[in-house]
Amino acid sequence: MVKSHILSGFLKFSLFALLISVLTGCPNYIPHQANFDETKNSRYYLAQSENSSGSEKINWQLFAIRALLNEGNLTQAKQLLDQIPKSLNNEQEKEKILLQGEVAVRSKQKFDINSLSLANLNEDQKIRYYKIKIELDGQKQDNNAKIHDLIELEKYGSVEQRHDAINLTWQFLSNLSEKQINKILVYANEYVLQGWIDLSYLYNSNLKTYAINEQDDADTIARLEEDKYKALKNAISEWQIQYSSHPAANYLPRDIYGSKHRLSDPSEYKKIALLLPLSGQSKIFGETIRLGYQDAAKVSSENQQQDVIYFDTNSDSIDNLVIRAKQQGAQLIVGPLLKQNVQTLLQSSPDLPVLALNKIEDINSLPSHANKICFFALSPEDEAKDAAKHIYSENKKQPLLIIPHNNLGERVAKSFSQQWDITNPNSKGIYVQYFNSAQELSKKMNSGIGIELEGIPLTHSNTESTIQNNSVEQPKFDAIYIYASHEELTLIKSMLEMKSNKVIANSDGNNNKNENKQSEIKVIPMLYASSRSNIANTTTDFRYDMDKLQLSDIPLIVKQKERYSQLPDYIKNDFSLVRLYAMGFDAWTLSNHFDTLIPYQTGIINGETGRLSVTEQCDITRTLSWIRYKNGNEVAIN
Repeated sequence: MVKSHILSGFLKFSLFALLISVLTGCPNYIPHQANFDETKNSRYYLAQSENSSGSEKINWQLFAIRALLNEGNLTQAKQLLDQIPKSLNNEQEKEKILLQGEVAVRSKQKFDINSLSLANLNEDQKIRYYKIKIELDGQKQDNNAKIHDLIELEKYGSVEQRHDAINLTWQFLSNLSEKQINKILVYANEYVLQGWIDLSYLYNSNLKTYAINEQDDADTIARLEEDKYKALKNAISEWQIQYSSHPAANYLPRDIYGSKHRLSDPSEYKKIALLLPLSGQSKIFGETIRLGYQDAAKVSSENQQQDVIYFDTNSDSIDNLVIRAKQQGAQLIVGPLLKQNVQTLLQSSPDLPVLALNKIEDINSLPSHANKICFFALSPEDEAKDAAKHIYSENKKQPLLIIPHNNLGERVAKSFSQQWDITNPNSKGIYVQYFNSAQELSKKMNSGIGIELEGIPLTHSNTESTIQNNSVEQPKFDAIYIYASHEELTLIKSMLEMKSNKVIANSDGNNNKNENKQSEIKVIPMLYASSRSNIANTTTDFRYDMDKLQLSDIPLIVKQKERYSQLPDYIKNDFSLVRLYAMGFDAWTLSNHFDTLIPYQTGIINGETGRLSVTEQCDITRTLSWIRYKNGNEVAIN
């Protein structure tokens, strides 16, 4: 019985000893270097070594030396390193060589690290290996070896460590002269190195172009600095496109724009979930908005940076995409684009703030949400409201609307009418004339039927008035707002002229008695049209035909000719895509200022889609730019 107890106790002790051996290692084992705790100081490791013996004591001493070096205590680290025995196992030997190398470079001494085989090192040891090599390269002033070792260093470690390596690489290159950079050897397959060299060339070229002279005054220096920053930012944006797979294309060195425009740390970036249709029939719309969003980040003078996650709204349900966005740490949703997807998103009551890229018809009927939801849309209704303000600002008192006879046309008419009554409380009301299609207009025109200056009055309870007969006394119209396509506008303008140029005789029916008959020529009121009528590459003949007509559109098309000219051909040749590109551009700015979007804050942003303002329910509206056709040219009005 006693023997069985002894045997049982021995077995328990043996199992316990085996477990300890597995967990802490056998006498010849040094813990994996990833187990070195940076938060522990040298006193902790020295205390552990005091309470240990043999190979375990050596392990703790090696950790203590590493901690001493981190603390900058080089003298004590050297003393303890000299006490390490010569007889070590393989892991301890690697650690000792790395420590000797770290001591050597801190002491500005030569060191041969070639006794270490890179293939036998773990990731943490490889990082330390290359850091030692980089310091040794510097001692030998071997720029070629140093840039190669810096590139290798960037391949290892955490995201933060790799970003540190990118910053170190740029710091090194930016301190080299052009002559030194030219001496760096670049082989055909060295994509990353070639990218760094090209980045250095464009950076140095920018410095030469905007060099500051001793005689320059403060204003000149400030202007040159700003010009230099903008030009460099544009050049680097082009470089990022050319070297899209380069490590520094995804994470630019923090100091590349100088201390004044120092980039934020990635941990400070705002994480955005951008929900767009990136496949299927609507792919081109989503891709165009995404391009605008990305370009805004590249050319903006603001220092805010974003970590953008793209979600294809045609790949999964909106509910699932929102869940995935939350899981990936998104702080704000931008999108979706399609109206039905916006409706679905609102019904799900997302617990993330949202900048929707469309809006439902009645925002004011929405229930309150726990999180902020704003609406940014290229809305025809908003454009009609802006037209009402513009036409009234030109001292017009009685506009006539000519619009398509469909749901969209009725919404446009209603929005115009509501805004007109707000702007002009003494208004006698808005009159509207509907048309069905371009085909119908064309048939009437071919039959010699023009368009009379008449319409039916509107009421807010029902877009079309219940008065539907022609006996309604027509007011004298002094403006006509046309919501129509380019083709429809051309036909409507011609039909208005056809009717106005018709001679009306005061005749009693006897031609012989009408030798001195008088005639009247109707004068067409001022014509205004929406951006729906505006297309790229209009002809000179069209602009002459539309002489004096005013037309609204986004600033990117009307004013930003230089930026517009830089767009891809497939976008700039289609104004509908230009507007979506501008929408993506402004969405980036709005997302950066999302927390400051306050209702009734007017003119907060001079955007590419218009001067942006915020109304109730965080509805972002736009004041558009206007042009007038004159002598075959476009003349900007505002």
